[in-house]
Amino acid sequence: MDKTKGRTGALDKDFVRFWRIPEGNCELLSARYTTQSFGRHSHDRYALGVISSGVEKLYYRGSYALGGVGSVVTITPGEIHDGLPGHDNGWMYRMLYLDPDWVNCRVFQGRVASDHVHLFQQAIHTNPVLAQTFLQQHQMLEQTPPGLERESILLDLVCQVFERSGATASSALPAEQQAVRCIKDKLEEEFDQDISLEALAQLVNLEPLYLIRVFKKHVGVSPHSYQIQKRIAQVQQLLRAGVSLAEAAFACGFFDQSHMTRAFKKVVGITPGNFRNSGEFFVGRKDLRHVRGDE
Repeated sequence: MDKTKGRTGALDKDFVRFWRIPEGNCELLSARYTTQSFGRHSHDRYALGVISSGVEKLYYRGSYALGGVGSVVTITPGEIHDGLPGHDNGWMYRMLYLDPDWVNCRVFQGRVASDHVHLFQQAIHTNPVLAQTFLQQHQMLEQTPPGLERESILLDLVCQVFERSGATASSALPAEQQAVRCIKDKLEEEFDQDISLEALAQLVNLEPLYLIRVFKKHVGVSPHSYQIQKRIAQVQQLLRAGVSLAEAAFACGFFDQSHMTRAFKKVVGITPGNFRNSGEFFVGRKDLRHVRGDE
């Protein structure tokens, strides 16, 4: 794993989990504080987060604000702020800390100056829908291994936060149909390979964020989901031929058998084992070299 975590206290007491992922060199925090008080300070990164329990009291631009459940935190790099318990039980939250250069490149897609910094007018605002989305996708970032899926989750989440703050994070580009067809061909031909979002974007000369949106609009799912569906279709063929679960997982590019099982059940509705043993349709084993393209 690429996470470095530290934790203190029981589940019902203060705890801190901090880790970093290579996608955007993003830093993530999940914590609960009951007595901690942060003095006035600033970050050199964007600080985006959601309060999931309790109340935080936060100083920003000359006044204090209180944020409770459903509150979204948006702090501009360089802005002085603090963080105090706003309730006897303190507060619990999840945060992202983002490099401004990465945001300018990936979210604003190079349409702003290299030293641009987006100014959030409020440090705390109530938006239960966005807050719930943020919490779910932050947890997914914690649980998802490196790769196309995690890149897509991060980019989609950050874009939503900036767009809800009034920042325009997308621009129209031509030849959508051709780009989608090219991406589909790539994912179908290399369904068993780990393909990064950056590689797909370079293939069709689109910005990663715009690529995700265009693909979803025309196909209905993200590039990662499309690739997973292609993997599952191939797994089904192998299981019908009597291949073992472990071999099928390896041949189709899954991290391990449990990863394949979760994805398979989500798409097919039953486990791979049940699928493999559910009928008299084994017609002989296929050479796995043809599946992975090995000689």
